[in-house]
Amino acid sequence: MGIRDTLGHALLDNEKLHFGTAETLTADEQWLVTLSAPLSAFNGDFVNAVATGKDDDELRGGIAEVWNMHDRESFEETARWLAEEGQRSTYLSTWQAIAAVDAATQSTPAVLRLVMDAWFPAFFQIKARKSLDYRALGAESGRSVTDLSQLVSGSPSWVNALRKHFKVSPSQISNLVAWDAVRLASLSRWAVQLGFIGREEFAGFAGALNPQVRAAYTDWSQVSAAYIAAGLIWRYSDAREEHLLRTNRMLLNDARSPYRSVPFR
Repeated sequence: MGIRDTLGHALLDNEKLHFGTAETLTADEQWLVTLSAPLSAFNGDFVNAVATGKDDDELRGGIAEVWNMHDRESFEETARWLAEEGQRSTYLSTWQAIAAVDAATQSTPAVLRLVMDAWFPAFFQIKARKSLDYRALGAESGRSVTDLSQLVSGSPSWVNALRKHFKVSPSQISNLVAWDAVRLASLSRWAVQLGFIGREEFAGFAGALNPQVRAAYTDWSQVSAAYIAAGLIWRYSDAREEHLLRTNRMLLNDARSPYRSVPFR
């Protein structure tokens, strides 16, 4: 798993953002394409167009393997699941446990924090133990107790990166709907490119979670932060952490990024 994950990430063309030049988008389409950008940047797809920039056969094979999506019926079934259920609630308690460990860390005096980081890193999990029922978290998330323990103990590195680079603290993210909304917008783009749905249907499918996204977050930076958090809860590896943080930082920092030109509100 670790080797396959590392090799898979090494094959992604995501060292820079990719842009298409031929499309004219409506305002609604621009917003939805921007919503899909965290996954587009990760995959090396266009971040400013409904089309992905990938070959149709490559795209078709990828979504069939990962999503078991191969026609309109399977797309609609997956889109409905993301809109109505997805994984946002499944992973929320794990995210709250990670946030509790971060709160315990941040409330510890700086000098003591340095000492505990060096000599007794489990100290912060002990402080947050009321939120760390790993068996309950495992039953809810579908992750093993061992995986969850490793995820929570390793979370300070990427939680601190969210605070430093995205200006987002865990307490600001109370909802992981971005994880489902970004994927729904992306799947809708893929469905248009492959002819599963018409271009005129794109906004209707891709925008099913728009009200929840706008209610949960204040800007694109928070969307990225919530997407990264859920993405690492879904499947953690050092390679995924590096790629998710780097590609979402590019969305914040690249002058051509849709994050810079498309208002969140």
